[in-house]
Amino acid sequence: MEKVVLDAVSRTGKAEGRKMKKDGKIPAVVYGKETKSMPIEIKIRDIEKTVKHLSEGTLLITLKLTGNGMNEEKIVVIQEVQRDPKTDEIIHADFKQISEKEKSIFKVPVFSTGLAEGVKIGGVLEFITREIQVRCLPKDLPQKFEMDVTNLMIGNDFTVEDIKVPEGVEIMTGKDKVVFTVVSHKIEEEPKPGEAGAVEATAEGAQPELIKKERAAGEEGAEGEAAAAPAKGAAPAKEEKKEGKKK
Repeated sequence: MEKVVLDAVSRTGKAEGRKMKKDGKIPAVVYGKETKSMPIEIKIRDIEKTVKHLSEGTLLITLKLTGNGMNEEKIVVIQEVQRDPKTDEIIHADFKQISEKEKSIFKVPVFSTGLAEGVKIGGVLEFITREIQVRCLPKDLPQKFEMDVTNLMIGNDFTVEDIKVPEGVEIMTGKDKVVFTVVSHKIEEEPKPGEAGAVEATAEGAQPELIKKERAAGEEGAEGEAAAAPAKGAAPAKEEKKEGKKK
């Protein structure tokens, strides 16, 4: 397991953010079973470099503490970092002390290796679970898990149960949880004429048109009848006068 050394200085009182930033440092806190919450300060470039390493795997950090009469080392992991929403710079960090004699729970990242067979024929490899929780002693902690996805076909997947773990490491994440899967990348097409879906759509589409035609025919008939029938309350039509005079 790779370890990284990080220098830190114990501080007292409230951190003066502007002054620390001017000096290239940020406030941080370290805590744990064997350590009360302790305010410290670390160099921005050092914490940025350490966090960058986290993308490559889990890291145990040897925190070298000095200042205020201290000169000791603690094994820690980064519990949380806070960033400036505008600049994305780290502005605060929390470290958790780890006992070297007790098992602890860690998050270990998972990476894929190889090119899946399903991807070669048009499928897409989906990354479902990126971290696995494990329980072990710090000395047994794996930096990362790698899974060879070469044999994955479309519709197949790898679960947590398929991860090979070294001796002394217990996986805490559910064994049925999917880690990688290959899915089809086929674009759904509209049903062609003559297919079941098209027939159904045509039938459904024809019904309103049929009703419309029937309704139109009914309306024409009604108009004809209305024209033939005298309007309600209208006086009966007078008979036409016969031409010529009576003799």
